[in-house]
Amino acid sequence: MIELKDGGMTKQSTHTLILGAGGTGGHIYPALSIADAFHEASPSMRIVFCGEKGSLEESSVRKAGFEFYSISAYPLPVKRVGSYVTWFLKNLRGIVSSLFFLRKERPSFVFGTGGYVTGPLIAAARLCRVPYFLHEQNSIPGRANRLFAKGARCVFISYEASRSNFGDNVSLAFSGNPVRSIFQTLDKKSSRHELGLEPDTFLILITGGSLGAQTVNEAVEGLGTEAREGWLHFLKRYPEAQVVVSTGQLRDPSMAERLNSIPHVQAHNYIEDLPLWLSASDLYIGRAGAMTLAEVTALAKPSVLVPFPYAADNHQNENARIMKAAGASRVCKDRIFNANVLLNTIEQLISDPEALELMGKKAGELAVMDAAEKIVEKTFKMMDGA
Repeated sequence: MIELKDGGMTKQSTHTLILGAGGTGGHIYPALSIADAFHEASPSMRIVFCGEKGSLEESSVRKAGFEFYSISAYPLPVKRVGSYVTWFLKNLRGIVSSLFFLRKERPSFVFGTGGYVTGPLIAAARLCRVPYFLHEQNSIPGRANRLFAKGARCVFISYEASRSNFGDNVSLAFSGNPVRSIFQTLDKKSSRHELGLEPDTFLILITGGSLGAQTVNEAVEGLGTEAREGWLHFLKRYPEAQVVVSTGQLRDPSMAERLNSIPHVQAHNYIEDLPLWLSASDLYIGRAGAMTLAEVTALAKPSVLVPFPYAADNHQNENARIMKAAGASRVCKDRIFNANVLLNTIEQLISDPEALELMGKKAGELAVMDAAEKIVEKTFKMMDGA
């Protein structure tokens, strides 16, 4: 049974949890937050991650101090018919290796946070009749979670609007999106002090997610070309404005160099301490991935969202719609987002501090700071009742 001690949840266990996550940070970071919460609740529980060898998930998991077991996986092809052979063979190999691994480890249960990487592991868990749980980060569920939802003990959702996208026979529970523990302790004043920012700096943080976004990068680049005159005029009126950009690890490395030539723009291919910069910022501009929005709301930041138009099932557009409906964000379509739109939007918001403050307040109202703890408590209760 779960014991409550000093207001916290602890459970004594020597059992094993296998966690499947990978592909992008949007699937990996919530899995790490969930793993931390399970470890906090049950220190003796052994936690092992599954994912692709040499991947972002492997480096992230090993850095966090968890065990990692590599499996083969491949995303479902969209256009190329020939890729279906590769998809079938790689995932079949992944299922077989997951079957051997599960039979060897005999875990108490398996947990998946979506994405194609979790497919072989969850399929193997189903074949072995190992209980499994899922977490869906987006308002519109991904294909892997939709496929395996019916057999899950519980699917944890991050938006109430997601309920209609699952079948009637699926066990659902609202949890919200788990954010990394650092977001529980960050505050704007301390973050600015640590980064050496002047108190009156108006900091605009622009990112395209962990992999970058060409449209967003090109809009910033335009501040030094087609919108240069307007940007320089803006800086005369608002010399305290400072833009910090993460161009993305998979983008042209010379992009950051070009952006750094623009006045009041500081660009990096990757920002290691991004949570600190987000905490210090006055405005976030970028994509509408679920975990990005979870972090934006956790820190109660106003935002301008440019949803990625080719995201699976257009889920970023739906994520952004929910933020806009709550009054937390402005939303701009990718196809019309350019330097002039970027400049005009920044100018409108910097000149209206009351609107920014209200957007931040509305964002904060959407935050679920105890999402990981909710997931752990519900999972243990369901397993105890099994």
